[in-house]
Amino acid sequence: MPKRFDLIIGLNLVLTLIALIYAVFNFLGADASQQMPALIVAVLLFMVAAMTAGQWAYLKVFLIRPLRALERGGDIILSTHAAHDIEIGPTHELGSLPANLQTLGHKLAESKREVARALKTGAQQVTQQKDYLEQVIHGLDEGVLVCDSQGRILLYNPSAVRILKCPEHVGLGRSAYELIPRASVEHTLELIESRRADDSNAPTTSDFVCTVLRKEHMLHCRVGLMSGSRDGGGFVMTFSDVTSRQGALRKRNELLRQTIENLRSPLASLRAAAENLTHYDDIETDMRHAFQQVIVDESGQISAQIDALAEESRKLLGGEFVTMDIRSPDLIKQVRKRVATDAQLELTQTGLPLWLRVDSQAMVRLLEFYIRRIHETTGAGAFDLEADHRDHKVFLDLAWEGEPLSHTQLKSWEEETLPDVVGFPQVSAVLRQHASVVWSQRHPRVEGRAILRIPIPGAGRQWEVSSEIIPARPISYDFDLAEMAGDDAQIRLRPLRELNFVVFDTETTGLNPDQGDEVISIGAVRVVNQRILSDETFDQLVNPGRPIPKQSIKFHGITDEMVKDAPSLDTVLPQFRDFVSDSVLVAHNAWFDMKFLKRREAQTGIRLRNPVLDTLILSVGIHGHEVEQSLDAIAGRLGIEIFDRHSALADSLATAEVLLRLIDLAETKGIRTLQDAMNAYK
Repeated sequence: MPKRFDLIIGLNLVLTLIALIYAVFNFLGADASQQMPALIVAVLLFMVAAMTAGQWAYLKVFLIRPLRALERGGDIILSTHAAHDIEIGPTHELGSLPANLQTLGHKLAESKREVARALKTGAQQVTQQKDYLEQVIHGLDEGVLVCDSQGRILLYNPSAVRILKCPEHVGLGRSAYELIPRASVEHTLELIESRRADDSNAPTTSDFVCTVLRKEHMLHCRVGLMSGSRDGGGFVMTFSDVTSRQGALRKRNELLRQTIENLRSPLASLRAAAENLTHYDDIETDMRHAFQQVIVDESGQISAQIDALAEESRKLLGGEFVTMDIRSPDLIKQVRKRVATDAQLELTQTGLPLWLRVDSQAMVRLLEFYIRRIHETTGAGAFDLEADHRDHKVFLDLAWEGEPLSHTQLKSWEEETLPDVVGFPQVSAVLRQHASVVWSQRHPRVEGRAILRIPIPGAGRQWEVSSEIIPARPISYDFDLAEMAGDDAQIRLRPLRELNFVVFDTETTGLNPDQGDEVISIGAVRVVNQRILSDETFDQLVNPGRPIPKQSIKFHGITDEMVKDAPSLDTVLPQFRDFVSDSVLVAHNAWFDMKFLKRREAQTGIRLRNPVLDTLILSVGIHGHEVEQSLDAIAGRLGIEIFDRHSALADSLATAEVLLRLIDLAETKGIRTLQDAMNAYK
């Protein structure tokens, strides 16, 4: 309406100006007797034009602009932020209308809060059940993925991220086939469906082993159909890392093969010697002794090889399926609890905490067993337990005041059973399970003390480089994704609410990429199904290869010291591309960020072909240039708080909030698809 009104007033002024010019020309071309009427006409027309312009200026300042502000505020109140304060000055001719609309907005906000409280109360039981389910799945050591018929992830747990070791590819709406071979999953699902077609009572799950794509570790997977899934073909997958077990099996098989090959020759010699001794009674004495020596030598060689085979096999598979990673303080704490029931026993801990891989129940009972037996034998009551490591081996050293134990004593104890351990194993069996041999010696550092040393396996994570340790994420899920079929060819025509976004921001050394300024930080967050997935973020410092100006440091707080060990953009950009995948890129004032990234396309070979949506353009298309369009201004207008401003990740999270609010407002303006949003300012 205001634009049409502008047009009408403008036409009116143009016509008045034409008439005024016409009157002036008549005045100049008329004789003296006619000049006075022409002058009067010109003056009257000028007064009409001036009055029209003055009235229009008055209407624009006191009516039109306030009406626009009222319309803008009404849209925000209705669509996103009911408690929004209408941005209107005190001088207007709208009477009490703004105040009434403001009051209506506050009442609407209060009503929404009351409805939210009621819904929260009514959904409390459902929330408790959901929390319980989350706790159960969160605590599983196995990875869990729930996927729709297209393989898109609807749910995953922290163990899935840890086991797959591809955090950049694990996320809601991302394809599981970026992680696990599609053929393996689809073949197993077809097998299950085939069985069910023949027998309705057949199992709905089946196992397979596969490798993680782009990685070298192997998974043992169990996949099952989701009964009652909304898209008719969803599946649940659980998996565990069996790389070490598979490696151990391969080594054992190779060991068996080598042993068999090595036994052929001594067995042949044994057989020949035995046959000669059996069939030839008149064999000469020297020859008989030679054959007998062959039997002795070859049988000894066979015995040694059998012992070696048994030892290596025990090392490879000794603790299969029952061992787990545990920190030494946690293990020692459990031992201390067990011996605390005896007032004569005291156990302290020394040394640094280490990761152990043991059968924790059996190891706790074993250590308690040795403490009690040493107490009974030597009378010692004060013990110290220390975990030590060297050359990728871990030792548990149990120390006491006194002399070392004899080998005979230790061997006799190994024949005793541990009654509190599942299966009632002997001490020797628990030691074999952990590929361990116990011995006693004098304390290497403290005179007058002795130790019992128990070598045990160290956990693999103990020796991992810290950059490989993946922080656990909370359990994440969104089952509504199953109803959202993807069609990349038509992505621009899809409703905004159905799209997956990656909202990102960069911090740079300056504002001029063409003059050598570089990216020093990239932050991003995924938005899936209108949800900001704050656990699926990308936050990476970048070494710009040049000093960071002091004026820029004042702005974002990133110093040269902070980025000196960070990777270059050539390394970070491929990681960012993997994180983005096929999502729509979103940024505020996006051309600025994209200009920095596109400068490196030729150098890195990484091209971001994703559609790009600019929240600045979308906001201008909705509210125009009459209001400030900075990120802070838009966030304040829509009731969004920004924390830790001018860090890339924090700004991305704020922009994501702005995006969702703008989508709500855009729909009131008829902006529904991605193409509509990209054309909002055209």
